[in-house]
Amino acid sequence: MRRPYSTKWMLASGLAIVAAGAFLAWMFVGGGKTGDGAKAVLDVVSNAADLEVKNFRYSQVGDPDFQWEVTADRARYMKKNEEVHLEHVAVRLVSKAGRVYHMIGDRGVLDNGTGDMEITGNVVVDSDRGERLETEILRYRAAEKKVRTDGNVKMYRENMRLSGKGMTFTLEKNEMVLSSNVKAVISNVSLFY
Repeated sequence: MRRPYSTKWMLASGLAIVAAGAFLAWMFVGGGKTGDGAKAVLDVVSNAADLEVKNFRYSQVGDPDFQWEVTADRARYMKKNEEVHLEHVAVRLVSKAGRVYHMIGDRGVLDNGTGDMEITGNVVVDSDRGERLETEILRYRAAEKKVRTDGNVKMYRENMRLSGKGMTFTLEKNEMVLSSNVKAVISNVSLFY
């Protein structure tokens, strides 16, 4: 039969744990330094990410109209701004109608509070119907279910190339509007038989 721990042993163990915790807290706050040394340590800690994850994956399935999954090589959660900063980001979006969109970009920011997302740097969107869109920045607004950019856009489809400046894509209507400087090239057109 195992002997219960003595009161003396339990008290010594508890004091050792409290002392170790106090020492770690003291080291974290600046090693007992006062003045600028402690402030510098605290500044570094407060500007750093609250959480950093490699091979990040996040799925959102609560919306009846759209399901999406975000993956990234690295994600940094910034609690102060309620943002997740992403590196080498990919998004897969599936609409209620079954349309599938794949988006990739160098960087991204996901707003935890609103569900809004911004993808920047070499942004490419491919659809399940063979459409491709290229731009440098895309902004998704969850409340509006719209994807927008103010930058240059190129879109490719089987027999069509479009380009323009500024674009709004409404997911619910599956409707895209190019804002200005629109150019189109359509091949294999048969207007006259």
